[in-house]
Amino acid sequence: MVHSVFVELAKEPRSKLVDAVRFTEADAAIIGKFKDQLLALTPEIVKAFYDSLFANPATAAVFKEGERPAREKTLSDWWQRTISGPVDDAYWGWQAYVGLIHVKRLVSNAMMLGQTILIRQVVADRFPNEPGLVAAVGRLLGEVAAVIADNYDLMTQRAIAKFAGISQELIMQQVALGVDELVEEMK
Repeated sequence: MVHSVFVELAKEPRSKLVDAVRFTEADAAIIGKFKDQLLALTPEIVKAFYDSLFANPATAAVFKEGERPAREKTLSDWWQRTISGPVDDAYWGWQAYVGLIHVKRLVSNAMMLGQTILIRQVVADRFPNEPGLVAAVGRLLGEVAAVIADNYDLMTQRAIAKFAGISQELIMQQVALGVDELVEEMK
C-alpha cells in the first residue's frame, strides 16, 4: 500500500497540467485495448532502456557494479503495473515515491525525461498505425514524468532549505535572481 503522503505529493504536479496533456479514462481504455501487445514489449523496452543508459557514461555512472539485473526487474515491474493499471491515486503516489528514489540515486530530471521519451518512442515504433495509442501512452508517460520531476525538485528544495536554514520561498527567489543575473551577463 502506498503511503498517503506520496499520494498527496502526486496531486500538486498533476493539478498543474493542462487538460490537453492529462492522462484520461479514454487513454486508459485505449491502453487497455492494447494491453497484451504492450506487455509483450516489456523485454524490448527494458533492453532499449538499459542499453541506452549503460552506453552513456553520464547515465552509466548512476549504477553500481552488477546491479543491472535488479534495475531491469524494477523497470519490468513498473511497465507491467503501468500498463495493467489501474492508474489511480495509489499509482500516482507510487510515482511520487519513484521521484524521491531518483533524488537519492542522483538520477537527474534530464536523464528521467530522456528515458520516458525513449519508452514512448519504442511504443511509437511498434505501433506506427495506432496514433491514438501512442498519444495515450505519451500522455501517461508525460504525467508520470511531471510527478517525478516535480517531486525531485520539491525534495531538493526541502533538503537545501533544511541544510541552509532558509525557506523554500527564499531559495526560489534566489534561483530567480540567479536567472536574472545570467541573462544580464549574456547581454
